[in-house]
Amino acid sequence: MGRYEEEALPKSRQERVERLKKILVTIVLLLVFIPIVTSICLTFAFVIMNHRLEEARDRQSALEEQIVDLQFQLLESRQKQAEAESALGQDDPVEIETVSESENGSQDVQTEDGIKRVYLTFDDGPSRNTEAILDLLAEYDVKATFFVVGNTDEEAKAIYRRIVNEGHTIGIHSYSHRYSNIYASQDAFLEDFYLLSDYIYDVTGVRPDICRLPGGSSNTVSRISMSELVRTLDSRGITCYDWNISGGDADGHGLSAGQITNNVLNGVDRFQTSIVLLHDGADKYQTVDALEKILQELSRREDLEMGPITEDTPIILHIKY
Repeated sequence: MGRYEEEALPKSRQERVERLKKILVTIVLLLVFIPIVTSICLTFAFVIMNHRLEEARDRQSALEEQIVDLQFQLLESRQKQAEAESALGQDDPVEIETVSESENGSQDVQTEDGIKRVYLTFDDGPSRNTEAILDLLAEYDVKATFFVVGNTDEEAKAIYRRIVNEGHTIGIHSYSHRYSNIYASQDAFLEDFYLLSDYIYDVTGVRPDICRLPGGSSNTVSRISMSELVRTLDSRGITCYDWNISGGDADGHGLSAGQITNNVLNGVDRFQTSIVLLHDGADKYQTVDALEKILQELSRREDLEMGPITEDTPIILHIKY
């Protein structure tokens, strides 16, 4: 429509046209800006919700840690009470003989293919020595088994996760590793056991199904029947493993790295199936040095394989159950 024709339109009609134009412009602007504003609002809401979710997760993690600490304190309290009650019922103190973990078993399992199987196992971690051991195992591409104790600090949590994430097997040793407490009764042992089992599951998402009894199944510290304890654990899907080779690093005799190495290598020569006992506690620096020499030697041998304990690993146990 030309300008002349526009001017010829009645004024009322021109006003209606202008109103329609404004309405159309407004509709177009709304169609453009409403999605933008909505998107901004949704993004802002998502950021706020995500932040609140992270805060909730942090609070949940802190509460879980407090629960674990409270459970352990309760466990200690009950075990001390049991010890006190037991002591009151005795006329004379009872001397309990301890068994050195350096003692080897003599059991062996022949392999069907004639290839030696070597299972390196480490007790009493996690510690910084565990990290050094994990570094060495990664360097030689060897998987191992770690029977751990309870430790709730952040460094320990990272090590638990690293053990699992790098393909090693994690097993239960005990939460407290206090012989007088955990072996006071079967209930005391199981309470300590599941405290650590639940904690490892919370930290790693993996629930261990193997264990190594502190002192081994043949220890003479326990006030309870070890055969009955092993049967109880077995009925609950938990397999116990001892060892038939010890590095000798458990006791405070200050063995050199060379002596530990010789103990392991000589043992491996004797058996087709070798479950090797070593320790990765905070004071086991010689074990770290020995491990490098052990890995150097064993990795060169074509007649053996090293790996973690799995459901197919033969059971080496010092007692019958």
